[in-house]
Amino acid sequence: MQDPTPQGEKKRQRRKDARPSEIIAAAMQLWAERGFAATRLEDVAAGAHIAKGTIYRYFPSKEALFEAALQARIVATMDRARDMAQGFDGPTSQMLSGFFETIRTELVDGGSSVFLRVLLSEGHRFPDLVARYERVVLSRGMSTVRAILAAGVARGDLRPEAADCDPRLVMAPAMMLSLWGTVFTTEGLPDMRSALAQHVAILMGGLGRR
Repeated sequence: MQDPTPQGEKKRQRRKDARPSEIIAAAMQLWAERGFAATRLEDVAAGAHIAKGTIYRYFPSKEALFEAALQARIVATMDRARDMAQGFDGPTSQMLSGFFETIRTELVDGGSSVFLRVLLSEGHRFPDLVARYERVVLSRGMSTVRAILAAGVARGDLRPEAADCDPRLVMAPAMMLSLWGTVFTTEGLPDMRSALAQHVAILMGGLGRR
C-alpha cells in the first residue's frame, strides 16, 4: 500500500525530530568553548542553524537545556552501565572495568566531561545546575556502584564490608581523570584506560576476598 504522506512532510518531520539532539550538540560545544554563563540560548540556536525563536519551542531556559543534555548524554550512559552490570555474570573486577569503560567512553570520547567542567568552574554561580546533576546523574551512578558491590559480595568476590563502601569513593577517580587535561594541562593527559585498570586493581586489592 502506498504511503499517502508526502515526502516533503516526512523530511520536515525527521528534521523536527532531530532538532533536540542538534541543539544539545551545539550547546555542549559552546559550553566547552565559552562556559555556561557566557552562552545564550540565541547563541545555541545559531550553532544549531535554527531560527532564534525556534529553540524556545524545545527548551524554555538554559537550565532546562542543561538538564535535557544530561538526560540525553549522561543519564542514558548511566542507564546502559546499570543494565550491563545487572546482566553481567562474570568476575566483579570485569564488571567494574566494564562500568568504568562505559563512563570513560562518554565522558572522554563523547565530550560529556563538559558537564563536570561547567559545574567545577561555574557551579557556585548556578547551584541549580549542581542540584540537577546530583539528582539525575550522581544518584544513578551511586545506585549502580552499590549494586555492583552487593553482587560482588553475593558471589564471594568481595568481603562483606564492601557493600558498605561509599560509592562516591569508587566513582571519584573516573570523574577526576576525565577532568585531568582541564585542570593540569602542563602534565598532559593520562592514559585513562590504564589508570582505571589500576583503580580496579586497587579496589579489588582492598575489598576483595583474601
